Amino acid sequence: MFELSHFYNYCKENQVDVIPYAGMPAMGATVRDGSDMAIFLDFSRIRSTRQLKGVCLHEQGHAATGALHKVCSPYETVERSEYRANRWCAQNYLRAEDFQTAFSYGICQSWELADYFDLPEEDVQKALTYWSERRGVDFTAAR
Repeated sequence: MFELSHFYNYCKENQVDVIPYAGMPAMGATVRDGSDMAIFLDFSRIRSTRQLKGVCLHEQGHAATGALHKVCSPYETVERSEYRANRWCAQNYLRAEDFQTAFSYGICQSWELADYFDLPEEDVQKALTYWSERRGVDFTAAR
């Protein structure tokens, strides 16, 4: 399971700056300038610790995979970068085994899974969709 300490440790170990920056169009953004990388967080838009964890997990996915794009990139390039970051999140912190464990505890609804993982429901749903639709994992036996 993902903790904020994982994010900050990753950033420290990989020399990724974490910069608070109010007024961004998104809650978080990962930027590379040559060999330097930074993750900008707009704390004025982040309303809860759970939401902060979701933003940090996603931006760590961008940094870890290098799935970045220019602001003016075509839609397909943006979507490809977002998919790669979301896939990394699922493979590293929202693994199929983690979902199977949750289901074995009787945790099946999206909101319950969000509570279990302590991440935004949207992020958990993306990972569940990745495992079931993209990787063909059948969770029906675990439910």
